[in-house]
Amino acid sequence: MDFKQIEAFVFVAKYKSFSRAAEKLLLSQPTISTHISTLEEQLGVKLFDRLSKEVVLTEAGQVFYPYAVDILDLRERSHEAVKEFLNEVSGHLHIGYSTVAAEFILPEVIKKFKEDYYKTFFTLDNGNTQNVIQRLSDGILDLAIVARKIPKKDLEYKVLTKDKIVLIVHKNHKFFTRDSVFIEEILGEEFITREVGSGTRASVEHAFKNKGYDFDSLNAVAVLSSTFSIRNAVKRELGIAFMSEMALAEDDHDTSVKAIPVTDLMVEKDVYVVYSKNRTNKKLLKHFIETILKFK
Repeated sequence: MDFKQIEAFVFVAKYKSFSRAAEKLLLSQPTISTHISTLEEQLGVKLFDRLSKEVVLTEAGQVFYPYAVDILDLRERSHEAVKEFLNEVSGHLHIGYSTVAAEFILPEVIKKFKEDYYKTFFTLDNGNTQNVIQRLSDGILDLAIVARKIPKKDLEYKVLTKDKIVLIVHKNHKFFTRDSVFIEEILGEEFITREVGSGTRASVEHAFKNKGYDFDSLNAVAVLSSTFSIRNAVKRELGIAFMSEMALAEDDHDTSVKAIPVTDLMVEKDVYVVYSKNRTNKKLLKHFIETILKFK
């Protein structure tokens, strides 16, 4: 047996599904099936019963499962022990993110980190907060950067920075020449909003509610799922919108849109670094967390 077979077995057992295990391990379902079949042949026992809606462990599978988990854990700890012996910080970190702020923070932090630890490389995955946090909890990701907390007992959230959410308008809008506006003035305007589940949308909804207004009463003409698409839609005069100030500042040469302060509305969102409490013994991860939390 090899580690790929053990890993496939543990993930199928955990998710009770060959397709879910394949999705989590970024493999094809036939590959997962082959790993399991080969492992069953080598052990001489059937490890799973295939029911109509899910896959469950046989009695033999239940006996084997804790040993399989220990094998994978021992592999990880053995690698870390050797690196510790060599006093070396090296290897791969898999980072997920769901907020645009991460796209500006991570390249700078990784560049600085690699100056000190050049034998490192990184994989960055973008997704919605719920998916990113689930993959982190499952052990697929080493670290995540998100703008919304989803409580899980095994995860630690640390505030990395704050991102201000600003109102942006296009150059032909009546607010473009204004120094500021009030909430009452923007309620009747055509708005482009972020999708439900977006950290930006959640922050704006919360700020509106605190001021006694209903976010859903805005005249929304479109719902878009990225900061880039929001900015382009405003630029093309589809409407006005709220977006990350950090993202807006990235292209300060573009004079076709600008931020207009809403005098009686302040919207900020915390940006969090999230990691598993059970994995901080990984030397590379520990050093990277220390580096990113020093980011200013």
